Amino acid sequence: MFKHNNSRKNSPVSDLPDIQNEKSSLNVHAGISNFKTIYYGFGLQFPIDISVIVSTDNTRGVHMSRLVKTTKKSMNTKYIEESLINIQKEANLTQQNCKVIVNFQYPFKDQFLDVSITLDEKCQFNYLFSLSGITSCPCSKATTGIGHMQRTVLKLKLSDTSIVNFDETALDLSACFSTTLEEFLNRPDEAKKIIEAQENSKFVEDVVRDCKKRFPHAKYINATSLESIHSHNAVAYWDSNNQI
Repeated sequence: MFKHNNSRKNSPVSDLPDIQNEKSSLNVHAGISNFKTIYYGFGLQFPIDISVIVSTDNTRGVHMSRLVKTTKKSMNTKYIEESLINIQKEANLTQQNCKVIVNFQYPFKDQFLDVSITLDEKCQFNYLFSLSGITSCPCSKATTGIGHMQRTVLKLKLSDTSIVNFDETALDLSACFSTTLEEFLNRPDEAKKIIEAQENSKFVEDVVRDCKKRFPHAKYINATSLESIHSHNAVAYWDSNNQI
């Protein structure tokens, strides 16, 4: 009778061949992508989506399990940027040129600020924020007395070496719209919200300009109005790399 050899199964990890460390002529970047876990910080806990990318350094592959282990044990810090720094530092001890990317929704009032942070190989944070608000059209307001209203999505890119305050960022982004979104509105509150939007009519271009005033060091700003009376949308943007 054939007997399966269990000796390899019972061997310590140190005795197993390290295929990842075999030499390769081409250096590529690889790692874990879209790893979902729970982050504990800001006095909150919420799900995040994280990617950790490193250089193979002319070896055949990266040690994915090390990246998962490092990520899981770095999920309890005061600020999420600290977690990214800890992941990068530990990963770089054995696998070089680590880049960490995290995506999550940060609760702000009764809304959520979409946040994407990349800690690049030069230890710089690159932020992408996205928040929705309400705008009313100045043109239709001038011709009819009522500006047609739409939901507008505002996106902001920043680069920094320091930690960004998400509450202040969300507050400043909110101030760029005609008015903010709210989930629960009774009839008087709804009327007040509409009047707020009408008294502060803005083109999508105005939203971008107001955002640039509040974030003078922005890298990129984009506002997209999801039009209520057209099948198309309206878009405006400002790009620090493409100035006339």
